[in-house]
Amino acid sequence: DPLAGLTIDRGGNLYGTTYRGGSTGLGTVYMLAHNGSGWNFNSLHSFAGGNDGAKPYGRVIFGRNGTLYGTTSQGGNSSCSGGCGTVFNLKPVPASVVCAGLCPWTETALYRFTGTNGAGPSGDLVFDQAGNLYGTTYVGGGMGGPDGAGVVYKLTAAGVESTLYTFPETGCTAGADPFGGVIFDNTGNLYGTTRSTGAYGCGNGVVFQLSPSGSGWIENVLYTFQNGTDGGLPHAGLISDQTGKLYGATSSGGQGGGGTVFQMTPPGSSWTFNTLYGFTGSGGPQGNLIMDRAGNLYGT
Repeated sequence: DPLAGLTIDRGGNLYGTTYRGGSTGLGTVYMLAHNGSGWNFNSLHSFAGGNDGAKPYGRVIFGRNGTLYGTTSQGGNSSCSGGCGTVFNLKPVPASVVCAGLCPWTETALYRFTGTNGAGPSGDLVFDQAGNLYGTTYVGGGMGGPDGAGVVYKLTAAGVESTLYTFPETGCTAGADPFGGVIFDNTGNLYGTTRSTGAYGCGNGVVFQLSPSGSGWIENVLYTFQNGTDGGLPHAGLISDQTGKLYGATSSGGQGGGGTVFQMTPPGSSWTFNTLYGFTGSGGPQGNLIMDRAGNLYGT
């Protein structure tokens, strides 16, 4: 069950996660290395549950130090059923260590969520220029603790977590349950999607912007999905192009009922939403898109 996308290093090796499997059945981080015309599969870490974390849902990414960072949706703090999830770091063993085959990497849990400050991290992480990590949790936060509507958080290199925004558990306008991660623009604003809660029946999701303001962050809902031809229930996060346009995908709705690919064009006076494509069938796209240098989009 590999649920997330892949990360590639300068040598062309691929890195990913699996939600299940491994020596304990609680998920893995793996590498695929070129071998002639084929690939060698190498397990870098099998999650053990508990403080170690379990069931990674998101991608792993490289930090400036050449090590991998990611999240697990479970494990860690036991105040949530199955654990509230972790942020982890994986480092290769020193070159002086000799193993039979590839050496397992060393895993460190950088942070364990508590429920009241978020639970169930699932989307991709992103670094700022200072080396701090940013991400989302699908649930947790606020008065609901583990049962809240999710948060956007920041984690420093020293492992200090701060909640930038807690999605409200009542009302039908601000969004709830962010499944994808967040991305930055050139001025320091964050953008993302939520899978739930919008003005059209409290269940179709939104595209949101978070802007730093004094000691806090202010949310601005850029678009509320209607689950019609525009799509609804976005699992995927967003990507951007060099002009500041945002691109994403929805898992339902659209002309054929199988989800959509959409574009958000920045102001002017307000953001403009445009549906680029509607899929036919069921089980629409759930992963983040990627863009090539010519501006073509790719996804599954």
